[in-house]
Amino acid sequence: MRNLSTNTQTSTNFYLKWIEYKILLANKLITNSVIRNTFIQFWNEKIKGNLQTNQFVIIQLKAQLSDGTYRTLSNAQIVKLTDFISVLESFYIFWEIKGEEYYLTEIDSIIFSYKFIPLQSSINESKISLPKEIKTKNKPTFKFIGYNLPSTMDLTEWGTYHFTNDYTKATVYKSNSKASYHIFLYKNYQIVELKYKDALLLKFTDIMTDHNNLSSFIRKFDTQEYIFENSKIIVKKIERKSVFLKTILQHQFKNNKFITMDLETRCLNNVMIPYTVSIFDGSDKFSFYLSDYNNSDEMLQKAIEYLLKRKYHNYKVYLHNFSNFDSVFIIKILSSLSNKIKPIIREGKLIDLKFSFGSDNYSLFFRDSYLMLPSALKKLAENFNVENKGIFPYKFVNESGISLDYDGKVPAYKYFTDLSIEEYIKYCNQFKYSNWNLKKETIKYCEQDCISLYQVIDKFALKIYELFRIDLFKYSTLPSLAFAIYRSNYLNKNTKIPLIMGEIYDFIKKGYTGGSVDVIKSYGKNIYRYDVNSLYPYVMKTFPMPVGNPIFFEGDISLVENKPFGIFEVEVTAPKNLNIPILQTKVDTGNGLRTISPLGTWTGVYFSEELNNALNYGYKFKIIRGYLFKKENIFTEYVDFLYNLKVNSVKDSPDYLISKLLLNSLYGRFGMNPTKEEHIIVEMEQALNIYKKYEITNIVDLNNGKELITFFDENIYLDNKRATNNSIPISMAVTAWARIHMTQFKNNADYELFYTDTDSIDINKPLPTSHVGKKLGQMKLEHIFDKAIFLAPKVYGGITPNYEYIRIKGLKNPITYQELEPLLFKNKYFKINQEKWYKDISKGNITIKNEVYTLMITDNKRKLIFDNNNKFINTTPLILDKEKN
Repeated sequence: MRNLSTNTQTSTNFYLKWIEYKILLANKLITNSVIRNTFIQFWNEKIKGNLQTNQFVIIQLKAQLSDGTYRTLSNAQIVKLTDFISVLESFYIFWEIKGEEYYLTEIDSIIFSYKFIPLQSSINESKISLPKEIKTKNKPTFKFIGYNLPSTMDLTEWGTYHFTNDYTKATVYKSNSKASYHIFLYKNYQIVELKYKDALLLKFTDIMTDHNNLSSFIRKFDTQEYIFENSKIIVKKIERKSVFLKTILQHQFKNNKFITMDLETRCLNNVMIPYTVSIFDGSDKFSFYLSDYNNSDEMLQKAIEYLLKRKYHNYKVYLHNFSNFDSVFIIKILSSLSNKIKPIIREGKLIDLKFSFGSDNYSLFFRDSYLMLPSALKKLAENFNVENKGIFPYKFVNESGISLDYDGKVPAYKYFTDLSIEEYIKYCNQFKYSNWNLKKETIKYCEQDCISLYQVIDKFALKIYELFRIDLFKYSTLPSLAFAIYRSNYLNKNTKIPLIMGEIYDFIKKGYTGGSVDVIKSYGKNIYRYDVNSLYPYVMKTFPMPVGNPIFFEGDISLVENKPFGIFEVEVTAPKNLNIPILQTKVDTGNGLRTISPLGTWTGVYFSEELNNALNYGYKFKIIRGYLFKKENIFTEYVDFLYNLKVNSVKDSPDYLISKLLLNSLYGRFGMNPTKEEHIIVEMEQALNIYKKYEITNIVDLNNGKELITFFDENIYLDNKRATNNSIPISMAVTAWARIHMTQFKNNADYELFYTDTDSIDINKPLPTSHVGKKLGQMKLEHIFDKAIFLAPKVYGGITPNYEYIRIKGLKNPITYQELEPLLFKNKYFKINQEKWYKDISKGNITIKNEVYTLMITDNKRKLIFDNNNKFINTTPLILDKEKN
């Protein structure tokens, strides 16, 4: 590691601005030792000698990934010199929690963002914050509410007793107590009231389970239950009262209050900035061009000011890929024009940005149409049969020396992309009698994009309303739209889907994993690749989901219930000779958490039906605790309608696209984290109040006197009355049912399995015809490879007589099958240059750099096996011990 850069900034009259201290990583992997070394280096060089007694410094740890994005590794910590060790340990814990998110992506550097707070500033004593996942919580335990109750049904052992003449009632006087039991006796059970004088203190029911042993029984209270065996509690059960998901009304009309907006950018000296903005409101279009203004920021400001009209109040402004692209340029401008901005950000994506303006508090909502229609605009225009994008030489404006006022010949063919020579000649013929003007053609192209996007959204909104009577513009993402359609059209009023948060959410989240992706064998010939037809919709339609109030239990519930249904924490023992394990778990590899399918022994949280399925493969379990649920098929009508719409539609038609999108967008919405981070844009003078009041998870200096602050409001997290519309048991069950479905294609003696993904397999012979077809859940043959190579999860390729099929996660530039083949040998790698975008909201620009992508085999999931020539030929499962080592 070496010091890459340090930036000093001037102080304001309030407190120092944020300073960034970056440390470049040599090995590009973060471990606890790396955290320690970089933090000590930073502390000694920048903090130790500058921090005075009783002065505070705010520190936040971030990472810069190889793709140019920034990821936070900790909350912002407000500390003094004396807190050095504590804040270092908190950074360890944050890295252990977050590590799994980053292990597939190289990390270029660690960044410490910090600023000093003057001695005279009032601030509370420092408190080192820890991530929500590891905050201590009391585990659910059953108590007798302070009463010492007997552990047998034999009331003669409870104290001094007295029966009525007909033996239907009894009274027992407790020893050393003024209270007494009043028992109503029945054939197989007894109802007990504990009273003091005439006051009822407690009431419960004891139920016989063994007529020959009154010390084995069930004791039920209102929402609690204990199961005794020989006077010992073997299972405790507590019903957790829940709020259930409610239906919503369909909408009476569809509004049409939306605008489309588009930015064209140019890249000079590796910095990308906007040079054209176009706006279309359905009838009028207007554009802004950089040569008419002093700089890009002024142009953007004028474009935003154009929208600040009363007639646009409550309009939605859509930009295609706003979240990942346009927002980088716009947020700083918006924050300069208003003090009333409310961004909604989920998992790093800007979902919605409310911008209020004027004395009458008018509002605009900036949204990303890509989050609703995740496809290229050109493809969407074809799907919805609207005016398509025009032709434009993207590369021409990036050419050094090209004036924005260029007026002359049509740019050369090399400056166009995705254009045949015939199309180019036809395009040139349009300018036989006139010059090609860059400003005119850019505005024409940009405005056409706005018009195309407007027409797509307009048709999409109309289709959604015609099919489901839902107003598209009330929802900002595809999952939220699918959720509304389900609640308004398909949620049975009698179905009780529990809304889950707090400690129940934290427990279930431990076992919520996605599809199983593994390399089994490294290469093969005559490989058949199959995909499942709509795997998640299939299991949603076919299998029951957890509903009703969750019932917490401790103990081995299988001892007292036949095939209990729910989500359980268990001790797992995998069979020793299973080549392809089928249960996933998260492990700490030393470089962060990773999801693997191992052998050995460990403790994990699982869906009961996945455990039942694993019994068929030789797994053994000891159930420790968990939650029981009722079960119900709740998605049948939703899936049936959309799948029928899909199969009865012409491929790539609007109905086909809509059904495909909605089928795969619902289940994940149920598993959304209910502990939402809050985001606020405030002036720097107000920022300190936010630091003092909340846990800060991210801070972005907008370089205009304002900061974008991300924080966590613990009061919302602890307030169970504010349940959000999330039900993680549903999402967990869907992914588990999908993995169960895929296990039939693993450890199968009829063929060799080479690679498996969430919904696909690569095998060495055709599947039986009974598995193949067009029905929901059946397999479809995608490719027959003459040869195929599997280097790592999401890194593989195959070749047929007619084409090559290469898939490499994170690689933008194509490579050939021939270039993959040498990588089968140990320590061989392939390097390729590709563009990386570094987005900087503070500066309002994007920097583009050419960086090296290194491709080689990895042992992320299983142990690699090499032959005598150091050629990768096979894999074998990793083995865990009880500590998950």
